[in-house]
Amino acid sequence: MFVFYLGQIYLPLLQLTALGEAINTAAAATDRVFTLLDAEPDLPERPGARAPATIAWSVAFDDVTFAYDPGHPVLRDLSFWVEPGETVALVGMTGAGKTTTINLIPRLYDVQAGAVRLRGHDVRDLPLEFVRRGVAMVLQDVFLFHGTIRENLLFARPEASAAELIAAARAANAHEFIEELPGGYDALVGERGVRLSGGQKQRLSIARALLRDAPILVLDEATSSVDAETEHVIQEALGRLTRGRTTIVIAHRLSPIRNADRIVVLDRGRAIEIGTHDALLAREGAYAAMYRAHQASRAWMLGREGALAGE
Repeated sequence: MFVFYLGQIYLPLLQLTALGEAINTAAAATDRVFTLLDAEPDLPERPGARAPATIAWSVAFDDVTFAYDPGHPVLRDLSFWVEPGETVALVGMTGAGKTTTINLIPRLYDVQAGAVRLRGHDVRDLPLEFVRRGVAMVLQDVFLFHGTIRENLLFARPEASAAELIAAARAANAHEFIEELPGGYDALVGERGVRLSGGQKQRLSIARALLRDAPILVLDEATSSVDAETEHVIQEALGRLTRGRTTIVIAHRLSPIRNADRIVVLDRGRAIEIGTHDALLAREGAYAAMYRAHQASRAWMLGREGALAGE
């Protein structure tokens, strides 16, 4: 009986020890949670910031100067505009400031001088939620959460119906490959979409932007890392996505932007040329030189592929 009762006492003592350890772990985690909840935002809203009742979703950069580090400006006196429904392309060498420019539209950073305006309203005078709800981004590096395809798409608009979800996936040329996956829309994508190809992730990103249905669209090299066949499928989906939206495109491949309403050529944070494709070619400036180099590189690649095929 003594040994039996000793065993009965021993187990609760072990559980009590484990409980103390769990309480200490929870206390440390709670402290970190409240530290996060109490953190002040880096970009606070101005007092009295109010969303306008109606707004035409144009974008204007008005003499914008911006620096990540004080004294080292990335953008200098940058000015250009995008009217509602227009498509404007940003081109330039690596480090010219293209990605920094688009990051200022949803106010991921604040400018040091000048202003980014939505139809005349400085983005700093508008509520952050209002500004960011109006912008959808399709980036070169697609971020997907470790969850299902359905959960990743609904992140753009949680209240969307199943019919709206499928319609967005069809428009992005993604529905077919989703249906082929085990589990379909409930298939797990893995951390950062590791279980999907680059083209599949891009099409999910486009579907997410379609589901969000934001009036301003930002495209940052959405087809730079896919093969020619996949690029054609993605370009079809992008054509549906940009229709009727105010669109800003970053492109290293110059052929897809020939029909843009305007092309802004950036160099060291400045807009050195602005105009249509034909007008910039006729000017024989920086854009014309970039276009000729692009065409020569493309011709060389096609010739090399033909030679390899012949072998």
